[in-house]
Amino acid sequence: MSTAETGKRGEQRAERYLRQNGCRILAKNYRAGRHEIDLIAREGATDTIVFVEVKTRTSTRFGRPMEAVNAKKQRFLRLAAEQWLMENDAAEHAARFDVIEVFEPNGEISRIIDAF
Repeated sequence: MSTAETGKRGEQRAERYLRQNGCRILAKNYRAGRHEIDLIAREGATDTIVFVEVKTRTSTRFGRPMEAVNAKKQRFLRLAAEQWLMENDAAEHAARFDVIEVFEPNGEISRIIDAF
């Protein structure tokens, strides 16, 4: 399986996980210029907008998946999130950034809520 296929499969698993945990998916693979947010969801219990970065790995040999969400990536995610909030007239909503780690091939998921 290619890296792109692994990533796509991870995003599908993460989406399913979010739905099962009371989230409504608002957007997938949202692009703001060169930057992308994997999933944007609304958490049902709190009405919070959740910007989700999904990281899928087949091993932790090079560290945990969330370690790839460095300061530069976080800055790009924030810029894209600001654009989405403005475009969707949602600036008044509470918002946060989560990271979902997907471990292949078993599909184990770890969710880091309010990751940064």
